[in-house]
Amino acid sequence: MMKCSDCGSTQEEGALFCDECGGFLLEEAGKITAVLPFSEFANRPPPPPLAEDALHPAQGIRQMTLVVPSSRRRFKLVVQDEISIGRASSEYVPEVDLTEDDGAEKGVSRLHAKIQAVKEGLVLIDLESTNGTLLNNYRLPPHEPYPLQSGDEIRFGDMLVHFFLSDTGTD
Repeated sequence: MMKCSDCGSTQEEGALFCDECGGFLLEEAGKITAVLPFSEFANRPPPPPLAEDALHPAQGIRQMTLVVPSSRRRFKLVVQDEISIGRASSEYVPEVDLTEDDGAEKGVSRLHAKIQAVKEGLVLIDLESTNGTLLNNYRLPPHEPYPLQSGDEIRFGDMLVHFFLSDTGTD
């Protein structure tokens, strides 16, 4: 327990503000709140998407793996053109179906995003999903292509997915 220097009331240890008077409790103790790593991502826009001339179709095939840590599922895919990511419905089943991974509960749209093969590699494109797509903690605007690198972290809504690339194609 600790005491508020303004009103003297007893407060829980670790509280920032006094419940009685609203005074700031840590100022007097000389403690300064540290800036957490990666907290600046919340206020920064994503890097620019690929330019139109970089979006030429791929010349070879690309192999990729998506890993869903929460379910330990792996999707090993060969990408020649594009693959869709989302949840299955009666009319549509995406190549990467996240329904079994609690996709609905975690905010994955039925047609959430796609990964497209281009000359420069693979790009991730959000398809106006309800809960958004994040690439390495950057929220992607819809319909803009962002390059993928092996080891990237992707969030489809609240579902975390790790991306790994092993290029077998020729450019």
